Parts: sequence; structure tokens; C-alpha cells
Amino acid sequence: MTSTFVKSNRLKRNESKKSHSWWWDSHISPKNSKWLQDNLEEMDQHVKRMLKLIEEDADSFAKKAELYFKKRPELISLVEQFYRMYRSLAERYDIVTGELRKSIPSDLQSQGSGISEASSEPPSTMPSPDRKPNRTKSGPRAAGFDFFLKSGGSAGSDLNNNSNKEGDESSTLDSESESDDSSVNNYSGTQSTDEEHQGLQKKIIELESELREVKENYEDFKKSNYENSEVYTKIAAYEEELRVANEKIRLSEEEITRLTIELQKQNKFPEDSNNLLQESIKEAEVLDSAREIGNLEEELRITKEKLQESEEEVLNLKQNLQDNLKSGQKEVSMWKNKFEKEKREVSKLLDRMTRYKTNLTDRDQEIRGLKEAISNANKCLSEENEQLKAEMTILTKERTYLEDNLKELDLSRQSLEEEVRRVKSGKAEMEDILRAQIEQLKADISERDDDMEELKKKIDALNSKIGALESEMSSKDDQINSMSMHLHELHMQHIELITRAERALKMVEEMGSRVKELEMEVEKKEETILQGAEEKREAIRQLCFSLEHYRNGYHRLREAVSGHKGRAVMAS
Repeated sequence: MTSTFVKSNRLKRNESKKSHSWWWDSHISPKNSKWLQDNLEEMDQHVKRMLKLIEEDADSFAKKAELYFKKRPELISLVEQFYRMYRSLAERYDIVTGELRKSIPSDLQSQGSGISEASSEPPSTMPSPDRKPNRTKSGPRAAGFDFFLKSGGSAGSDLNNNSNKEGDESSTLDSESESDDSSVNNYSGTQSTDEEHQGLQKKIIELESELREVKENYEDFKKSNYENSEVYTKIAAYEEELRVANEKIRLSEEEITRLTIELQKQNKFPEDSNNLLQESIKEAEVLDSAREIGNLEEELRITKEKLQESEEEVLNLKQNLQDNLKSGQKEVSMWKNKFEKEKREVSKLLDRMTRYKTNLTDRDQEIRGLKEAISNANKCLSEENEQLKAEMTILTKERTYLEDNLKELDLSRQSLEEEVRRVKSGKAEMEDILRAQIEQLKADISERDDDMEELKKKIDALNSKIGALESEMSSKDDQINSMSMHLHELHMQHIELITRAERALKMVEEMGSRVKELEMEVEKKEETILQGAEEKREAIRQLCFSLEHYRNGYHRLREAVSGHKGRAVMAS
């Protein structure tokens, strides 16, 4: 009873589809809708631009950071445009379906809803053995699903209940959106986020299984279309044979009429008694023509039988074609329901993507704060370096008065130069690590190098002056007695310089420890920045892959639906 009721409902639904097929073609087909065609072309261009921006890469870390900060706003704008276009397409689809429901009578709408419920019951109550391993083992996933498995978000297992009504689905979607908002606010990672991860993973596995089922149905539909094309070729061949047979029948009938006319002509002249021989010859010819007429009639009967058999086979093929068309229309209705569910899932994923984008902006603000702290630390370090250079100039000026202890001062100068080189090497390493964020250090280091070159030149000049002084001391033996007192005073000054040098070394050691601490902090911050940037790039890449995957699936489904509707209109 239920099967007959469902069959009658399906027949009525097919009639309603035929009556409204022109309306669907004018609103959904991209060939008939200029707005839809333009939107699809613009969406393809945006996706190609996004993929081109993501695939570009650089050799060094500085270039990678520059590309990231330069292309990030462009990627965000492209994603927003893509989202707006998708929303406009969804709104246009809702308007089209609403107008179609208004144009269909109420009894056909109730019958269509009963058919959709009847078609959705077999997958939930009678699962096939091929689908069971797909639930436990996910298989090849779509691009972008791995990222969403790691990023978090709540979801339910609503998609298994295909027989629920639209009100239940809207309530489940609202609850899922509320849980998504709570997961975005609680970003730090608690037990609730783990449960939401598991829920989202289950939902993604179910989506993948449904996508595989849609693909299998699409392959079956393509096979049926191929079989229908073979049927069309057979029908065309049979029609050609029928035409040839009709032509042969027409020729044979013309031959029969011609022979009958000749026979009548020959029967008009039998009274001539003088031409008996000719009459006998004519009678033989008449017998031959009668025999030929009998053969032609037999051939005509055989061709008629063949024609009748070919007509019966054509009728059978047409009946099979109609059955295939009906089954294809049923599958198209099932695909439409699945497409609406997938459209809602995609809108949920896009909403979640916007929430992730707000999180990315918060993380960018934190990164800016870290950069400001690093710049402040670099300023303090440059001030300390300036103090160190001032002390070094003071030491070089006082060293001019130490003539006898020049070697000891040279040793102290070398130790100070080694300390300066060590600080310089540490600064160079810091520059290599933070080259993209701290460009100011390059100018400071170049100035420090220039100062060191100037100091070296001054030291060379002092050495030359010391040589000149030694030559003058050898020529001035008479001033040795007066210089002894002066040497005593220099000795006292030397002791004071030694104490100052020790204090300067202690300050240099303290600065070295502070530089190491700053290097450790900068390395930690750099690691966090690199990790955050890589995660953002991976997130954007995976989102683009998933959007490309859904867009391709939507195009294939739309082309299949539009092509099948065109064939149904031609058949009708």
C-alpha cells in the first residue's frame, strides 16, 4: 500500500517538475542567468588569486615575514569577498526555492515532502555493509578538514538523522552556533574544547561519508546516462532500418504496379491468331512476371514482419528510457536535499572562519605589543653601548700619560677590544634572528663599527707619538732626575686607572650577561612569532583548499542537475 502511494506521489511530482522545468532553467541555469554566470566567474577568479598568493614562497626568513605581513590583508579581503558572494548565491537560491514553492499547489507540496521523507528513510534504517567501514575509517578526507580537526569547535551528529524536519534542523544548528561561540571565547584550551574537537571530528566523518555517497550516486547517474545514449543510438539505427525497409516496400509496390500494367497491356492483344508463337512467348513472360510478383510479395511480407519486430523493440527501448528518466529524477531530488544540508554546513564553517579571523586579530595585537617591548629593550641596549664607548674614549685619553706602562695598557686595550668583539658578535647574531622586526640595530652596529675604526686610527697615532716621545727621552738625559718625581705621580695615576679598568670590566661583564638574557628572551619571542605565523598560513591554506573542494563539488552537482533537466525537457 505504501509503495503504491509513493509511486503515485512520484508520478505527480514528475508531472509538476515537467510543468515548472522552464522556470528552473530560467533561474538556475548559468546559461540563462547572467547574474549567476558573472558571480561564478568572479568566484573562480578570487579562488585563483588566493591560491597564487598562498603558493608564493621566499628563501629567507625576512622575505617570508615580509610576504606574510604584505599578503595577509589581501588574503583576508579575498576571503571576505568570497564569503559575500557565497551568501548572495545562497540568498538567491532561497528566493528561487521560495518562489517555486509558491508556484506549486499545496497538494503537490505535501506529496513532495512525503516523498523526501520516504527517500530519506532507507539510508538511516537499512545501512549497507559498504558504508559501515566508512564510519570507523575515514578514508581520504577533503582538503582543509585536518586543520579543523586541530582548531576546535563544537558540532553534533545531526546528519545521521535524515528524516528530521526543518524545525529540528534549525534548532540543532542554533545550538551548534552557540557552542561554536563558547569555544572561540574559551581559546586557552580546557576539557570542553577536547569534547568539542571530538564532536567536530565525528561530524566531519559523517560529512565525508555523505559526500562519498553523493559521488557514488553521481557515478551511477553518469552510467545510466551512458546507457541511455546507447539506447538512443539503437533507436536511431532501428529507425534507419525501418526507413530502408519502407523504401524497399515502396520500390516493390511500384514494380508490382508496373508489371500489372504490362500484364493488362499484354492481355489486350490475345485475339491475333496469326502470332501464336508470339503469344506463347508473351505467356511465358507473363508467367515469369507473376512468379516475380510472388517473390516480391513474399519479400514484402518478410520485411513487414521485420518492421513489426523493430517497432516492438523500439517501444521496449522507449519504455526502458522512460524508466531510467524517472529514476534519474528521483536521484536528482535526493541530491537537492543533500545539497541544501551541505549548504547549511558550509555556512556554519564560514561563520566559524570569521570567528577564527577575530582571534587572529587579537593575536596580531599581542605580537605588536611584543615588538614594542623588543624595540624598548633595543633602545636600552643602545644607550648602554653609548656609555661603554664614552668610557673607552676616556680610557684612551688617560692612557697618553702612561709612557712607561704602555705594554700593560696595550694588554688592557686588547682585552677591552675582545669584549667589544664579543658584544659585537652577539649583536650580529641578534640581527640575523630579528632582521625582519628590528631594522634599527643595523644602523647602530654600523655606527659602532665606524667608532671602532676611528679608535683604531687614534691608537695607531698614539703609538707613533709614543715612539717620538721615546726618541725624545733618549736625547734628553739631563731631564731624568726631574722625571723620576713625575714617574711617581704617574704610578699613582696608573693605580687609579687600574681600579677604573676593573670597574669597567665588571660593567662589561654585567652588560654581557644582560645581552645574553635579552638574546634568550628574543629567541623565545621569535619562536612564538614563527609558530603563530606558520599556523596562520597553514590555517589560510587549509581554508582555501576546503573552499575550493566545496566549490568544485557544487559546480559538478549543479552541472549534473542542469544537464539532466535539459534532457528531461527534451524528452518531454
